[in-house]
Amino acid sequence: MKPFEIAARWRDQIPATTAHLLELHVNHGAGVLSGFSLQLLSGDAFGAACSADAENRAALGALLAMVAQDFPLECYGSRESVQQWRGLKHAPPFEVPDSWTATVEELRREGPQYGEPKTEEKSAPGAVH
Repeated sequence: MKPFEIAARWRDQIPATTAHLLELHVNHGAGVLSGFSLQLLSGDAFGAACSADAENRAALGALLAMVAQDFPLECYGSRESVQQWRGLKHAPPFEVPDSWTATVEELRREGPQYGEPKTEEKSAPGAVH
């Protein structure tokens, strides 16, 4: 498995040290987090803002957006989730829910659904809708 890296679109918006610590967390678990990072990932934005240095405080919006958009759901959200996260190597593989499989099979049976509507769905010429 390829290690997690902070996407390039965030690199110029967040401090390099914070990016490195957050990458370590996603890849290896919570043992490397600072107090600020722990609060940030735990969903305590107010606590994170209060404990942030000037660089991280200025980047707080970008950091919150980055975590919400790019991080695995299991590695953030609550203090327990953050502390129990053991890294991507130990994350359970993604499983497709049965409901998705059933929906895909149904769509395959129905075939492509594009173009003109079926003849029974067409309106008579001049009909008012």
